[in-house]
Amino acid sequence: METGAKKPDAAGDPAPAPSAAAANATQPPQQALFEAKHAELLSQARDVAREFGVDVHAIVFRPDDGTAVRNEFLGAGREAQLKDLIGRAVARDVSAMGAPELAAHEQHLLRLRALVARELQVFGTAVMAAAAATGSSDKIRRIE
Repeated sequence: METGAKKPDAAGDPAPAPSAAAANATQPPQQALFEAKHAELLSQARDVAREFGVDVHAIVFRPDDGTAVRNEFLGAGREAQLKDLIGRAVARDVSAMGAPELAAHEQHLLRLRALVARELQVFGTAVMAAAAATGSSDKIRRIE
C-alpha cells in the first residue's frame, strides 16, 4: 500500500497545500500590481478633484490582509469657493457702476488700502520693538 509518498503524522503540521504555496510565490507580483493600480487610481482621483472642483474619496482594500486604505482629495477649498463667490459679486457690482460711482469706489478702496498699510506698519514696529526687547533681532529665538 506504500506509494512512496510520505504521509504527515497526526501530531505534526500538515504540509501546505500546493495552492497556498503558489499564492505565497505570487505575493510580491500581486503586491506590486496593487501598488501600481493604487497609484494610478490616486492620480486619477486627484485629477478629477482638481479639474471639476469636487471632493473625491477613494477607499481601496489591500489584497494581502483586506485592510482598507482611505484617501481624500479636496477639489476646491472652502476659502477658495468663498473668494470666488465674493469676486463674482464684486465684479457684477463694479460692472454696473457708472463713471462717478466707479471713481468713488476707487477712492474708497485706496483709503482701505492705506488703512491696511498703516495697520501693518504698526504691527511691524510692535514686532521689532518686541524683538529688540528680547535681545538681538538677528538671532533666532526658540519658541516653546
